[in-house]
Amino acid sequence: MRGDPEGFDLMALPLPATHLSIPSSGEQLLLGRGPRSIRISIAKGTLLDGPVRLAYQLGDTDRLELRLLALRRLAGFLRHRRIPEALYPVGAKARRWMDIIAVLDALAHGCPHRAIAQILFGERLVSRDWTGGSDYLRTRTHRLVCGARKLAGGGYIDLVRR
Repeated sequence: MRGDPEGFDLMALPLPATHLSIPSSGEQLLLGRGPRSIRISIAKGTLLDGPVRLAYQLGDTDRLELRLLALRRLAGFLRHRRIPEALYPVGAKARRWMDIIAVLDALAHGCPHRAIAQILFGERLVSRDWTGGSDYLRTRTHRLVCGARKLAGGGYIDLVRR
């Protein structure tokens, strides 16, 4: 993939970039920070000698969709000079972690389960379904509370080990 005719200049990037050089395995470049970032592995050469031309190696077709998504993200960055947020949808796991963080905050303030459900799912849904024919809302809230307590009780260490 070719960028600007002048090449790709690490020093001229419009966002945070982290460069890592490992003698045994080459260089890595991380564009951006957090969940919306792009990682580039440098197969040969170095980014430190000034502007470079990028060539994308697709490799085998294992996980082809993920590789093509990474390429679309890089193309969007090169075209617009910013991380393309639309190509980073919030996944189900991310939503669950956001809910667990909200539950931790609510528990720290002493909120009962029903109040936690109102924070997460809205007062209208809770007033309609909390004591309805199904206990899905209470069960879902209970699972989130258990997950939050497990995390606060030391379960966060398992996240680091992954």
